[in-house]
Amino acid sequence: MKTQKFRIIITIVVVIALIGSAAALIRKKKAKLDKAPKYGVFPTLVHVASAQKGDLDITLSYLSVAEPFQTANVSSRASASVTAVNVDEGDLVKRGDILAILDAKDISADIEAVSAQIEQARADMAGVSATVTALKKSAGFWKREAKRDTTLAADGAIPEAQAEATVNKADEIYGQLDAAHEKHNAVSHIIRSLLQKKEQLTAQLDYFTLTAPFDGMVSRRLVDTGDLAAPGKPLITVEDRSRLLLAFDVPQQDLDRVHEGLPVEWQYNGEPHSAVLTHIYPSLTGARMVRAEVLIDGNEKSALTIGAYIPVTVRVKTLKDAVIVPADCVVKSQGKTPYVFQVKNGHITVRQITVFGENGKQAAVQGVNPDDALVINTFLGWAVLADGMPVEVSQ
Repeated sequence: MKTQKFRIIITIVVVIALIGSAAALIRKKKAKLDKAPKYGVFPTLVHVASAQKGDLDITLSYLSVAEPFQTANVSSRASASVTAVNVDEGDLVKRGDILAILDAKDISADIEAVSAQIEQARADMAGVSATVTALKKSAGFWKREAKRDTTLAADGAIPEAQAEATVNKADEIYGQLDAAHEKHNAVSHIIRSLLQKKEQLTAQLDYFTLTAPFDGMVSRRLVDTGDLAAPGKPLITVEDRSRLLLAFDVPQQDLDRVHEGLPVEWQYNGEPHSAVLTHIYPSLTGARMVRAEVLIDGNEKSALTIGAYIPVTVRVKTLKDAVIVPADCVVKSQGKTPYVFQVKNGHITVRQITVFGENGKQAAVQGVNPDDALVINTFLGWAVLADGMPVEVSQ
């Protein structure tokens, strides 16, 4: 009997021990579960930036090319062999310096031939002029004789036939004088034509000596002695580097904001520089672009390399006392009002805004206050955020 009771007591103790162990294990598991993150309520990690009050420069960015102030591709206006090239790439030249000489023996021979014809025509002119002078004297004499004999014949002092012969002689001399005047005019015309031809040939002779059109540097030499020069074929390129240009294309849609006189900023080798938009061409290209130029003078031009691509920023206006936010905080959807995600009390609040202007890095807006914490675009984009969502701000 006692043995049976002992066994019952032992069994009860074992059961109680097992129940206690199970309860302790359950409490331990529950404590671990309480410490584990709850699915669907863990805050999303975000980066924020504060809205600020200040001035915002509205800018447009373009890619410019550094160019010489002016460039001349020197070519020949006649077909001829090149007999001499006096410059090489990198040489500095002055306006009027001889760059190259072409073979001009043919045109020189033509000039000599025309010069000989002019001398002959002038000799003929001298003879014709002497004849005219002599005939004028003779015509004057026979005119007086004809008048005298006509008077004497009328008085019966001499036969009428004698007076008629004298008149005929005077008429003959006057005819010769008229012919001499016509020949004089013809020779004069020939001389003028020959002189004009010589002037034209002499002007063409200048085509065979190629000179620098302005002070500058020879940037390209495309010809050697013995080459054949032809009209329109570039032989030597001269660049005026006393001043430089930053040239870029402005799209048609920007023309209402971009005009001459606007400040322009650019960097080269990490150094900031500033200038002014100097000139905008009046016509669009086939790509609906307008060429714009920034004149670079003084010491700043030494920082540029011809042909280098230089990003430039044109400041089109400045918004004063605006609320400024990073451009990465602004969410834009086609056909919808722009908005931002504000972090307030650890949760997302969607705020609609009005954008007055932006420069690629910042935007001037209305709809938020200075010091408001705004979410910067996340790694996964805006789609992971929603109004009321709990968030944790990354420090």
